[in-house]
Amino acid sequence: MGQACQKRKYQRRRPERSPCYQIVQEELLTFLSERELEGRPLPPYVIKEFDAYLKCGILAHGFLRLTCDDCKEEKLVAFSCKKRGFCPSCTGKRMTEGAAHLVDNVLPVVPYRQFVVTFPFPMRYWLNTNKALFSATPKIITDAIQELYIQILKIPANRDPKLGIVSFTQRFGSALNLNPHLHIIVTDGAHYRPEQPLFRKIKRLAEKHVSSLLSTITERIIEMLKQRGFLDQYGEMVENPLRDSLFEESESIHLATQASLSGRIAFGPHAGQRVRRLGGGFGYDEEIPFAKGRLCYTQNGFSIHAARSINSLDRKGLEQLITYIARGPFSNDRLTLVENRQVKVALKRPFSDGSTHLLMTYSEFMEKLACLIPPPKSHLVRWSGSFAPGSKYRRKIILNPSNEKGFSFENDDRGTRNYSWAKLLARVFGVDVLSCPCGGALSPKGALKDPLEIGHVGLEDRPPARAPPGRVVCELDFTGIDEHEAEAVIYLD
Repeated sequence: MGQACQKRKYQRRRPERSPCYQIVQEELLTFLSERELEGRPLPPYVIKEFDAYLKCGILAHGFLRLTCDDCKEEKLVAFSCKKRGFCPSCTGKRMTEGAAHLVDNVLPVVPYRQFVVTFPFPMRYWLNTNKALFSATPKIITDAIQELYIQILKIPANRDPKLGIVSFTQRFGSALNLNPHLHIIVTDGAHYRPEQPLFRKIKRLAEKHVSSLLSTITERIIEMLKQRGFLDQYGEMVENPLRDSLFEESESIHLATQASLSGRIAFGPHAGQRVRRLGGGFGYDEEIPFAKGRLCYTQNGFSIHAARSINSLDRKGLEQLITYIARGPFSNDRLTLVENRQVKVALKRPFSDGSTHLLMTYSEFMEKLACLIPPPKSHLVRWSGSFAPGSKYRRKIILNPSNEKGFSFENDDRGTRNYSWAKLLARVFGVDVLSCPCGGALSPKGALKDPLEIGHVGLEDRPPARAPPGRVVCELDFTGIDEHEAEAVIYLD
């Protein structure tokens, strides 16, 4: 009777078998101890992210118990780390949940356009190390887009025209390098008359509009950089740009950030060298200039791309676009462990010199992951225009104002949420997690977090062991050495 209850059977994920987990499990303590010995310890937020990742999806760290109402069979679902740095599972769930929430509950049925804005290399470092600059830059860009659209639409100011804008910060490139840039979703037109909102679509975004927009953005950002002390009055870079205290105090994350931006290695025997590439190639390994195309321009190291638009009826296309924008840095499918404690990272597209993969040691891979973890209190999604939290338009134009982002169980009393827990997992993984093979329905019966309780239900209460530091710590003892002795005595701990 349960033959058709599941199109795809739910299988608990086994993170301990994935390449990324195995690397972090084997290398974390070695990586941390090496930074400590160098006198450059990693900041606490990086260590916490790695610790949480090693607990993600492991039953020994807690799980939810589901029981079938008919046959009483149990199913266990391990807790997730819910971090936003590099965890492939949690960034994937966050991506799908965010896209579903926007399309189903927020974004009104109007046309949309995507703007992608990238920055010069020095500014990418500043954006990552200075939260004030990181917050001010998107506002300059979204204000310029607002002004351009209102100028084209010619809506009188007394009608209070506003675009709806959602800005996503992506912090990574395809080579696991740090590359903060913006993906901005805007209504391809403006709402006006807040008492009874109407929408006017832009007829056509011309090449001259995008060119002018980039010039405006470039001029305003450069002027802001001068005012904030990142550039001098002549537009030249200063020697010691302003950085948050986190990057002043932590030399390790400062060096790793600089190396990641330039595609190099910061620590270990390959320090200062470029990340090794695999595959044939005789071209240059410098950055390829951003190719100009339709509604795509570059200027002074800045670039803008505005060719992607979605019509009002293509809600599936809109969800796919947002899913792409909100994705995580990588998936485990791109990683292959090879001999000598190395990992091969597949590129999404070959580089211009023909490279198809990157080859890193475990330590180099850990270094790249550390740079991809957002510093504390860094907002990766921003709302502005008619979508801003305080906007007079927001509750009148979004689809379901009462629905909050997140999920709940069917008997949860925390208020209205987007999706039930089961529906969210079904949307993410394509499985009906609350269906039992017997045809009955599974319902949550409680959660276990205490290792003693976990052991009582017959499960291993110890998580996978982390590998000890792989290098021997040496101490030099110069006691009793005179000028005739050639070497110090070395004691190995």
